[in-house]
Amino acid sequence: MTADAGHGAITEPGRSLLIFAVAGGVAIFCVATAALVLPGMMLAGIGVAGMTGAIWASGNPRLACLWGVGLTAPLAIAKHFHPMPHMGGAGAYNIEAVDLFLSALALLQWRDGRPGTAGGRMPAMVWCWVGMILLGLIDVIVGPYRQLAMMEAVQMTKSLALFLLLINELARTRRCLHLLASLICGLLVQAGVGIAQYVRKGDVGLQLLGEATMTTLEYANRATYMDGGATFRIGGLLGHPNIYAGYIAMLAPMLLAMLMTRWSLRWKMPVAMVLAIAMTALLLTLSRSGWLAFAMAAPIVMILMLRDRRSRQRAMAGVVVAMGVALIAAIAVAPSIMRRFTQSDPGAVDFRWEWMGLAWDMVRDHPLTGVGLNSFVLHLPGRTMHGGTDGLTRSFGANWPVVHDIYLLIWAEQGTLGLACFLMLLLGLLRTAWRNAAGCADPMLSAMNAGALAGLCANMLDGFGSFFLRQMPGARLFWIMAAIIVAIGRWRQRNDVGQPA
Repeated sequence: MTADAGHGAITEPGRSLLIFAVAGGVAIFCVATAALVLPGMMLAGIGVAGMTGAIWASGNPRLACLWGVGLTAPLAIAKHFHPMPHMGGAGAYNIEAVDLFLSALALLQWRDGRPGTAGGRMPAMVWCWVGMILLGLIDVIVGPYRQLAMMEAVQMTKSLALFLLLINELARTRRCLHLLASLICGLLVQAGVGIAQYVRKGDVGLQLLGEATMTTLEYANRATYMDGGATFRIGGLLGHPNIYAGYIAMLAPMLLAMLMTRWSLRWKMPVAMVLAIAMTALLLTLSRSGWLAFAMAAPIVMILMLRDRRSRQRAMAGVVVAMGVALIAAIAVAPSIMRRFTQSDPGAVDFRWEWMGLAWDMVRDHPLTGVGLNSFVLHLPGRTMHGGTDGLTRSFGANWPVVHDIYLLIWAEQGTLGLACFLMLLLGLLRTAWRNAAGCADPMLSAMNAGALAGLCANMLDGFGSFFLRQMPGARLFWIMAAIIVAIGRWRQRNDVGQPA
């Protein structure tokens, strides 16, 4: 298949894909309805039967599974085993909806004789993540909180499996575009749910799919402004507004990049509509870190698209339109933005600084290997002004807060070794994405790479104010973006040596 052959893939979805979408929607509706009256095992059986029927009806099981991964990755549909709820990492062993599609995809790849990583070597950056998993397994063996370390190590292994399966699957332009289309559909659902929450000023009853309870949303609202004024922050199906904002800031740059390609207007219009709805939802999160992350990502997309001579003319027009829309929107919502930055509750900021100091204390006490994977909150008693266990529970309830900085969280829990592995992973992804930007022959893949690179940068900035990667929907989106970058790198290497795409 040539590079250009895949560009029409989105314009010819086919009857099979429509059947899959309808069957999948019916299955999800049935599961959501049945959840109100049926026990867990019966509900799980209905879910598996519905998924199997949707895949069979599609006529293209591998493509159906790829869409299933893209649609269910940001959702928290799961069966939990041995729950140990806490903040900052896995609180149970989980079988999640996306796991079913990944398992089916792995079997289909094995059936079709495509094991491994699509004929290439294991990406070097993978070993950095493997190193972090091994550090976690050491905590499983010798640490004081072995069960929690094991739970997080299992989730990290599942993220690695997602990454490897996707880079094996995204061997052609068509598959990359289908995955992007599924992510766009998922973003539309998330943004629509968020806006519905704002209209209702409350939850919409989708806790089965990951929506936060009204108690959680009310807590986020109370901690927003120092005057305690009426406000409402939306969280979509990702629980907390900051996690929701990080999701939008990471995915939206890909939509912006695709608007600067040679897609026809009939496909750009729906993408532009989804982007506009997502930007509205991002504003309603009142997440400063999310706003800043996207504010950094958007110029990166524009610069990369202007840098490519093939897309320069379209990108120039897109930049002009985007800047005009952004200026109008900024003027319209300037009072809300200024109020969020100037009248926010200082207690929230003070708390973050205090917890960052606690994380640094843990680093100093355990500089090499940390206090133990997934155990930050269990080392809080006696380190804070709230005192011991009883004082923390009186102040924060049953779920004590974790440091809102992914780098400090990793450093505190896995020490300098873990942080070094994580930073090398990020640098490896940035290096691959930059090489793709400099030499990808396919303009569509080049645009996807630009959006993924900008989304990765947004996530890296957002990481200074959140623990997005310790929430499984967020972690899955991160690894999907990473898989897109690496898969495009593989595509570029094959074409560089004259092999077919």
